[in-house]
Amino acid sequence: MGLLVVGNVAFDTIATVKFLPKENQATSIIDISMSDGGCAGNVAVIAKKLGLEVSLYASVGKDFGNSAYLTKLRRMGIDLTYFQQVDSLTARSFMFSDGEGNQQIYYYPGASSRLAYVKVDFEKFSNVHFTAGEFSIYERLMKDASAKKCAISFDPGQEMFHRPIEDFIFKCLPYVTYLFLNEHEMNHLLKRTNCKSIEDIFFDRMKSIIVSKGKKGATLYFVDGSIEIPAVKVDRIEDPTGAGDAHRAGFLAGIMKGYNEEVACRIGNIVASFIIRGRGAQANLPDWNKVREVYVNVFGEDIK
Repeated sequence: MGLLVVGNVAFDTIATVKFLPKENQATSIIDISMSDGGCAGNVAVIAKKLGLEVSLYASVGKDFGNSAYLTKLRRMGIDLTYFQQVDSLTARSFMFSDGEGNQQIYYYPGASSRLAYVKVDFEKFSNVHFTAGEFSIYERLMKDASAKKCAISFDPGQEMFHRPIEDFIFKCLPYVTYLFLNEHEMNHLLKRTNCKSIEDIFFDRMKSIIVSKGKKGATLYFVDGSIEIPAVKVDRIEDPTGAGDAHRAGFLAGIMKGYNEEVACRIGNIVASFIIRGRGAQANLPDWNKVREVYVNVFGEDIK
């Protein structure tokens, strides 16, 4: 059984700047490039590279039809049964990084905001992953997926900061098996919901909450405790774009290959360590054998 990834697909513009400007400041761009992106697209491409069977549920514009991005998705064998094309521009992300791992993002949703609800044959999927995207249809899709006993993972990402938490995020949580956040998102969610701690966010179906912390690794929370998962050290950070999506894809690959949450989170950190050494969210992709090699070197044991 496979993985269905739901969310946005975008064209990325990635720039390294002299420094990240504050309000009413300007900065100079050192270099700039274009790449394939969007949270759902990133997770789908990386998960496929790691050996999973992947389907993509996303909405793109007419400008996507002759793109190299579409050709790549087809060449990789990613199932596009639930791909939607609308009369709009495909989403765009503009990422500005300072070379120290810090980043500012500007996002134009375009076609991704017109993602429509369609019936999905969830019996084909063991796992369904929801990324940043058109949240208005997520609760309904999650309800359908949970009825078929799918494991549901949710990474609200950037949508946390410009969506009503109660209407579009908190209503989804009762269906979620794995919730992904970074530290900023965790603090924002706790503040907006008046929860005293991360443990207050757990619902009956939720197995764990995974909080990414950049160079500090990740914390794996359970209802009765937590585990610190160290980051994988790298000799350089070329570009942090897509590190979170890479971590999610690696984690899901670990879970779907039969490993527990701790091992899966280690795998996620390994995959993220490859992505930040390339430029773009879908560059420098590791296959499963490369992940295994790093796992042995870092953690002293093998995975199959």
